[in-house]
Amino acid sequence: MPDTVVVPGARLHVERTGEGAPLLLVSGGGGDAGAYAEVVPMLARTFTVLTYDRRGNSRSPLTDPHASIAVNRQADDAVAILDHYGLERVNVFGSSGGAIIALDIAARHPDRLLGAVLHEPPLVQLLPADAAERREIEHIGRLAGNGRSMLAYAEFGAMTLPGPPRIFRSPTGRNAIAAATRLMLIASGLIGRITRREPDAMTRQLRNADLTLRRELPAFCFDYQPDLAALAATPAPWCLATGRDSAGKPYYTPAHLLSDRLDVLCQEFPGGHVPYLQYPEEFTAILTKTLEGFAA
Repeated sequence: MPDTVVVPGARLHVERTGEGAPLLLVSGGGGDAGAYAEVVPMLARTFTVLTYDRRGNSRSPLTDPHASIAVNRQADDAVAILDHYGLERVNVFGSSGGAIIALDIAARHPDRLLGAVLHEPPLVQLLPADAAERREIEHIGRLAGNGRSMLAYAEFGAMTLPGPPRIFRSPTGRNAIAAATRLMLIASGLIGRITRREPDAMTRQLRNADLTLRRELPAFCFDYQPDLAALAATPAPWCLATGRDSAGKPYYTPAHLLSDRLDVLCQEFPGGHVPYLQYPEEFTAILTKTLEGFAA
C-alpha cells in the first residue's frame, strides 16, 4: 500500500516494494512515480525500492499553493522520505530533473547516501549563454511561460526522443500533438468523473505539464546553482550518467562538462533520456552493477 509523507507545503505519495539495500528513484519532468513502473519489479529483486510523486505532481498535492518547488526543498523532501522509513542511508537514482535533486542531496546530505547515479541532469546553467543546448531549453520555457504548456510539452517530447517520428519534426506536427493532447485530457477528465477510475501514469504526467514547464523548468535549469565545491569534497560515492543516443542533447553536454570538471565517472546507459522505459532490463543490470560497485 502507498504511504503519505507530510512535508512543508505538500503531502507526498510514496510507494515501497522489495527487500535489500534501499534504493530511492527520483523522477524527472512529470514528477510521477509511474515513470519507473517497468523497472521497479526487476530492481525489487535486489533492492528495497522507494518511488514517489514529487511535490505538486500527480498524487502529491501542495497543501500551500505558494509552497516552494525549489531544488533544495525537493532534496529535503527526499530526506524526509528516508526519515519516515527510518533509513539512515540509501542509494539514489535520479533522472533529468530528478538527477538535479539527487545532485543536491550529494552536495548537502552526503551522510544519507550509500551511492548516487545522476542520469542526464539538464544543468544548462553551467553552459555559455549562447550555447545551443541552453537556447533550446530557454525556447521551451518561453512557450510554457506564454501559456502554451502543451506545445512546450510537445517540443520537450521531440527533444527527448533519439529519433522522433515525423510528426514531431515540424512546427505543424507539434501544434497538432499539442491540440490533440488538450482534447485527450478534457475527455479523460470527463470519463474519469463518470467511471471514477484513477488516471494512468501518462495522463497524470500530462496533467503536470504546467508545473513541470512553467515552474520547475526555470527553478531547476536556471535558478539553481550547484555547489561544485561541496560536490568535489563530498564523501559519498556518486557518478553521472548519459544515454548512448543522447549526444548533443541539452542534458548530455552538461553531464559530461560536470564529469570533466569534477573528475567524476560518467556512466553510459542504453538508449536516450528514458532508458528505464526504452531498455528496462539493460537499465536494471547497469544500475545494479554501478550501485553494487559503490559498496565494494
